[in-house]
Amino acid sequence: MIISKGYVILLLSILASAAGCVDNKPYMTEELRSKGLVVILPGIEGVSRYNRNIRSGLIKGGLKRAMLIQRWGHLPGIGALLNQMDVAGNRMEGVRIARQIMDYQNQYPGRSVWIVGHSGGAGVAVFTAEALPNGRKIDGLILLAASIHKEYNLTKALSHCQVGIVNFYNPGDKAMLQIGTTLVGNVDGRRGPSAGLEGFTVIKPLATAGGSLRQVRVTGGLDPHGRATDPSYVSANVVPYLKESKDPLAAAVNK
Repeated sequence: MIISKGYVILLLSILASAAGCVDNKPYMTEELRSKGLVVILPGIEGVSRYNRNIRSGLIKGGLKRAMLIQRWGHLPGIGALLNQMDVAGNRMEGVRIARQIMDYQNQYPGRSVWIVGHSGGAGVAVFTAEALPNGRKIDGLILLAASIHKEYNLTKALSHCQVGIVNFYNPGDKAMLQIGTTLVGNVDGRRGPSAGLEGFTVIKPLATAGGSLRQVRVTGGLDPHGRATDPSYVSANVVPYLKESKDPLAAAVNK
């Protein structure tokens, strides 16, 4: 019971950081859209300091692309736990976001597209890649403190990523990604330790014609669940991956 209370207290503190609406317009100008797109998927809390910090870090790192903080799931606040447990709804959100990305790619062919997901949003990022039709690819996924089970099979998601998936995991994030996900489950429905805590456990080689899986251990910080969203951390450790591309046009735009 003490452990459960600790998880609830931490969850409430995260929900308290939710900031409601977000103004994406300054970050989605025609000039920026023509240079590439980064879709930022929040955790179950919705728009919050975590996802705003991610965008600040990308800008601090010199990334000059459109940056969309895309809300998903139910209403924030009381809807947060529903976001975590609504597996079918989460997969449908992945389908919706995949369609938005395809619309962008149709309008701006050859531009770089990355998805950066935090916590539950990292799971939805995986679902989004999986929802892309055969032959349609993005550059890749950045997963921060991912609330998706550590044994989740990434083969299908990787097949839609030219560069691949980079998973940032923090062994200190036990309150949210071990205790919490054992109590209520990960966004994929499985209970137990998340990939954001221990990294993905690759039981067999990932058979994919897409990119590779890379895993980065995160340390330090007073808030393990938000450590990888710190602007300075994002600038130094996440941005370099976003500048990778296997598409000649996207690579040229990135320079």
